[in-house]
Formats: sequence, structure tokens, C-alpha cells
Amino acid sequence: MFTREMISEWMEEHHVSNLDLATITERRELSAFQLGDVSCEGRMFAACSISKFVTVILILKLVEDQKLNLNSEINDYFSSFTLNDENGIPSQITIRQLIQHQAGIFDSPHQFGTMVQYEEIPSMEEMILGNTSYYERPMFVQSQEVGTFHYSDAGYCLLQHAIEQCMSSTFEKIMTEYIFAPLDMNSSSYDLERIEKYGVIGIEPNGSVVSPKSCYYPYPAASGLWTTASDLATLVNAITTEGFLSKESRRVLFTPSSTNAEVGHGLFINPNKPGKGFSFGWGIGFQSILVMEKDSPKSFICLSNRNEGVHQLEGLIGQLLRTYT
Repeated sequence: MFTREMISEWMEEHHVSNLDLATITERRELSAFQLGDVSCEGRMFAACSISKFVTVILILKLVEDQKLNLNSEINDYFSSFTLNDENGIPSQITIRQLIQHQAGIFDSPHQFGTMVQYEEIPSMEEMILGNTSYYERPMFVQSQEVGTFHYSDAGYCLLQHAIEQCMSSTFEKIMTEYIFAPLDMNSSSYDLERIEKYGVIGIEPNGSVVSPKSCYYPYPAASGLWTTASDLATLVNAITTEGFLSKESRRVLFTPSSTNAEVGHGLFINPNKPGKGFSFGWGIGFQSILVMEKDSPKSFICLSNRNEGVHQLEGLIGQLLRTYT
């Protein structure tokens, strides 16, 4: 097990100025602390693609409320937009396929950047229609690739639009109603104004410092969450406790794709250890990881305000995880 002094030394070696760490033991003992700049204590970190894991938890809650169905076609939830294939024919891809990145949806090269200074945050419909600089073409399905894994922010934008359409509300309000407020996750937000005020700075591999706004991704369901390790630990603890999610929903999280044993629902799975799930976050100025288990409350969450330029498991986060386990 690591100590604060040990972590501080490793942070210096990896040039990480702020770290947010939370662990939960088999006995549900929670340990959470931030290290680094004291002025950043209690502040939010960019979760990047861990946002997708949190989005899937929301989807599972909406499935339990019979608002969504994992096996329903995504087009069933759109009113003014139809997702077509490359031939202009309405697609039959499902919510489940989008969650598992197997819907034939590709991210365009050099698309899905962070917040452009002075540019307004677009609606999700504008984004999927290709009317913004974040994604400059209408989204469509490449039918021959359906069933093949292609990691896609665009797919989660489609999921967000479906959620907003079926609930007649904004994604942020729905998430607050179903997840943040019931669990008192008061340090989690998608709001840019709040993030600019309470978010920590990010650091790029070359050492350059980037503001929270420059690290902000304006597509919440895919990459827009800012949070703390403590809040994410609260969510994981709720997931592994009776009452917040049904047994069926918890089972779904760790159920792999029929074509890829490494892809669950919002989690990646090690086929050699199928009872352990991973969610990774990596973006401008930040890296993070969330590790949880299917049949145990034991978990590990680490948020770093530095993009080290190597995979999380090869940098400071991996060093911490190996020491913890």
C-alpha cells in the first residue's frame, strides 16, 4: 500500500502537480484525498471519457424507469433527426450497440476538440447534424462496420440526444435528477461557468499549462464531466449497494459484447479477470482511471491533472494502481 509521502515523491517524478485519489475496501471503507497545490483542495478534475461510464449508469437508471430500452433502435427516440447508413437508409442500430462502440459510428479525424474560445456551446442536435466545428459532417452509420469495435465519441453524442429527446430536458438536468442529487455528488458538473471557477488547471506532456476552459469538451455524455475521485467513489459505492441499481443493471455493466470479450457496458473488461471493470479518461491536460469489481465494493479511482503522453497504466496512475492491488 502507498503512503502520502510515497505518492508525493512519485508525483514529482512524473511532474504531476495535482492528484485526486479514492479507494474503497472490501469492507466499504472509503479513503479519499487530494495531493498537490493546497489551493486546489476540493476542486474538480476533468474526467474525460470516464464521462461515458457515468452516462451508462444514467441510461441503466432510465431503463429501469422504462424510459429507454437497450435493444431499441436509437431512431425510435429521435423526433427531428434520422440516423441513416451510408446509403441514406434509416439505420437499425440500438442503444446497446452505441454503448459498446459497435454501431458502425466513426469519429472524424481531428474532430471533437475542446471548447473553442468565444464560441457558444452547440446543442447536441447541431453537433450530430454536422453544423459545428466539433464534428463537420452529419453522423451516419457505416453498415459494414456494425458489430466491430470502433471507439466513438460520436456514438455517445447520439445517446445524449436520445436521452434529451425522450426526457424532454437537458442532459445536465436529467443527470442531476437521477444521479448527482440522490447521491449528493455536489462536486460533479458539466457547467462551464462552474468548471472555470472550481476546476483545476491541466498540464500537457510538454509542461504547458492549460485553463479549465481549454480542457472543456462541450459534449457532456461523451467527455464533458468534471468531478472528484470522492464523488466517483460515492457513485461506485451506490452501484455495488442494494437499492440504487437493480441486480440486472449491475449484471449488464459487466456483460461483454457478443463479439468482443473486452467490451462491457460503459466498462472495459479483462477477459482473464472478467469480474473487474475499467473506465479510462484521457484528454487535454488530464488523465484518469476508475476500476471496480463485479462482486465486491473494492474500487480504485485516480484523477490526475497531467496528460503524461503515455497510457495511464504506463504512467503515474498505473504505478499507483499496481501498488494498491
